[in-house]
Amino acid sequence: MTRTSAPTVVLAALAAAALAWLLEWMLVMGGRAAIVPSFALGLALALLGAVLLVLAWPVRQAAQGKRRIDYRHATTVLGFAKASSIVGALLAGAALGALGFFVSRAVVAEEAVLALVVVAVGAAVQLTAGLVAERWCVLPPDDEDDVAVRAGSAA
Repeated sequence: MTRTSAPTVVLAALAAAALAWLLEWMLVMGGRAAIVPSFALGLALALLGAVLLVLAWPVRQAAQGKRRIDYRHATTVLGFAKASSIVGALLAGAALGALGFFVSRAVVAEEAVLALVVVAVGAAVQLTAGLVAERWCVLPPDDEDDVAVRAGSAA
């Protein structure tokens, strides 16, 4: 599995921002209430990021050779990290897109803006934790891999 690349994160965030702005615009122009997430969502996202880092720490130690862990734990943490980085980018982009919609209105709903800022920060924490955990799950190359790379053979 490859690590999440910067273009993937940026494209996911931009697409989510555009879709969130468009959704909010369509709802308001149709006479419906805009979608405003709860403050608790931002706090939950930040908490998920912290939990991910706690779960990834033993994997980092195993990758450095300081500890042995079960491969299932490592692959589960890697999947959680990959999902966290993608979901964090999507939710941060959506929160920023909705935030852009709300601040561009003639009358700014302060509670909605504050809630969206909290969600954007929580999503950014989750995104960062996912990228850090992905980096922690990378194994150093084996001696056999180094020999194969120097010899130019593809394994």
